[in-house]
This record gives sequence, structure tokens and C-alpha cells, in this order.
Amino acid sequence: MTAGDRSLGLRIDVDTHDGMKTGVPTLLEVFAAHGVKGTFFLSMGPDRAGLAVFNVFRPGFLAKMRRTKAARVYSLRTVLSGTILPARMIGLALPEIARRIVAEGHEVGVHAWDHRRWQDGLESFSDAQVARELARAYEAFVEVIGAPPKTFAAPAWLANDASLSFQENFGLHYASDCRGEEPFLPVVGGAALATPQVPTTLPTLDEALGETHPLARAFFTSVLVAAGKARWPVLTVHAELEGGPYADDMRWFLEQAAEAGIHAVPLNELLTARCATGKPLPRRTMGHGTVPGRHGKVSMPVFG
Repeated sequence: MTAGDRSLGLRIDVDTHDGMKTGVPTLLEVFAAHGVKGTFFLSMGPDRAGLAVFNVFRPGFLAKMRRTKAARVYSLRTVLSGTILPARMIGLALPEIARRIVAEGHEVGVHAWDHRRWQDGLESFSDAQVARELARAYEAFVEVIGAPPKTFAAPAWLANDASLSFQENFGLHYASDCRGEEPFLPVVGGAALATPQVPTTLPTLDEALGETHPLARAFFTSVLVAAGKARWPVLTVHAELEGGPYADDMRWFLEQAAEAGIHAVPLNELLTARCATGKPLPRRTMGHGTVPGRHGKVSMPVFG
């Protein structure tokens, strides 16, 4: 990078078996062609994506499925996974792909044990259930990678005091459990935790398509503008989308970013640059809010 370049934290979420099997290799090829590194967050356990059908009556869910042309993104096997058809494992079933991520120089962390169960049920989980989900994901990651994870990212950007507190046991470099504007230290019970949060700061493709932008390239153009203005921008892409039917748009985005002097980097690199400023990370209590284009609530820092 030159002195005038800007960094963009690049986060890649892997939510399904097909996303791991086909989306991740596609993204690895795209990133290699452009000299880009990112942070992959892997769901380790069962792909029960089919249970999303039970969200049909939640406000905004069907509209999102239509806007994002979900039929193009998810195979019939995925749509039925965990319902009519048995759930397939994700990270545990495809260890060679997980290890390829590491071998090609990317950062890799844990996204979930059971993504769907966390996304739909966290609000009703006991503290013991939260701990069990995180521990199972941690153990599966160690089994596949051979080393403990240094970062976690909560499914659907949903965290609570129990998950934030339990993560302290893992010696993480950071977590990425929420939406926000800049890295910060979460506060639980009046005390700041040791694990920094590196939030997603920018909209995602599935939130924007058909809502604020009719086409993927229009969305990515807006991301370039926003990334050029933000101090610590983080973009989340999904193996199922940008590693699937929108892979060509992802290639185009990385080409345009390079021309604009915006360099995609793993989240740990963005956090290191932030800490190198010498300015202490702000302390923030976590709460919940909404973001345009996404049904349901997400975790985010609260002010006041």
C-alpha cells in the first residue's frame, strides 16, 4: 500500500454447507487474483438453514427473500436442510477447505456451532446454553484447524452479556459480534471486558439488493464511497452470495477498490492499525437495534 491508501476490513461469513463447499473456494480464487486477504468466520456444526422457513411470518423476511433472489443463492438441498432432509455439517465436514483458508494466508475464526439455532433462539437461551454453543464451536475449530481460534463473530450480529462474558475464557484477540462504527471495548455489568469488538460498519449486499440498490454493482459503488469516508470501515460478505451468483460483482468491486486506493485487509490488521494510533478504545455498553434491509434486531453499542 502507498501512504495514501485506505484500509477496508474484509469479513467473510460462512453460514451453510454449500457456502463452505463451493462459495469459499470461489472467494479464495477471487482474493488470490487480486492479492487480497480477509477474515473468514466459519460455522462449524450443522447446517439447518431450512429452519429459516419458520421466520416466514416475521416482518420483512419474505420481502428480503424476494429482494435478494434467494432461489438463485441457495440450493434446494440447503433450503430443505434440517427439515425434510438431514442437516449436513459445515466446517467439520469440510476440513480441507478450512485448512486451505489458513494455508493461503487468511485469518480464520469461529462463526457458530449451529448458526440457525443461535440466530433464532439466543434471546431464550440460558447462560448454560450460550456457553455450550460457544464451547462446541470452539472445540470443533480446534479439531479442524489444530489450534484455538483467535476471533469469534456471533451469527446474525446477535450477542448478549452471557456470550460476551463467556468469550473472555478463550483468550481471543478480538470478536466481531455486532454492528457499529469503530472498534471498542464492550462493557458488561459496569466493567469493560478484555476482548475488543471490531463491528461491521457498512451495509451488506443482502440488506441492500432491491431495497436501496437495484443491482449488486450499484451497491458496491456505494460501499467504495462509504469506505473512503469512514475511519475504520468493515464490510461483511457471505460465501453464499459473493462466493456464489455475485462472484463477478465481487471481482469487480475489488478491482474498483484497488483503483480507488482502498485495500481490503483482515480485521485483525484493521484493529492493529487502530490500536497503533495510541488512542484508547472507547468503552461501550451493548444493546440492540435495527439496520435498514435486515429483519429483526442486531447487537450494537448504545449511547447515552
